Amino acid sequence: MAIDEIERTEMVQKLIDTLGEKPAATLMKCVYPDGTDFLATKDDLAASEERMRGYVDAALVRQTRMLMVTMAGFMLTIWVPLTISALT
Repeated sequence: MAIDEIERTEMVQKLIDTLGEKPAATLMKCVYPDGTDFLATKDDLAASEERMRGYVDAALVRQTRMLMVTMAGFMLTIWVPLTISALT
C-alpha cells in the first residue's frame, strides 16, 4: 500500500513529537538513505524489464545459432565419412 505525501508528512511530524527532531531525522535517513529521488517508479521498472527482455532475447538467439552450427558440424563430421565409405 503506497502512502501519499500528506500521510508521510503527518508520520514525520508524529516522529518529531515523539522522538525529537534530530532522532526523527536520523530515522528518516535510515528509511530513505539516498533520498526519495533514488526510488524506482513503475515506469523505471517497466523500462528495466524491456531492457532485460532484449538481453535475454539476444542471448537466446546466440545460443540457438551456436546449437544449430554445432549440430550441423556434428552431422557433417559423421555423415560425410559414412556416405563416402558407402559409395566406395
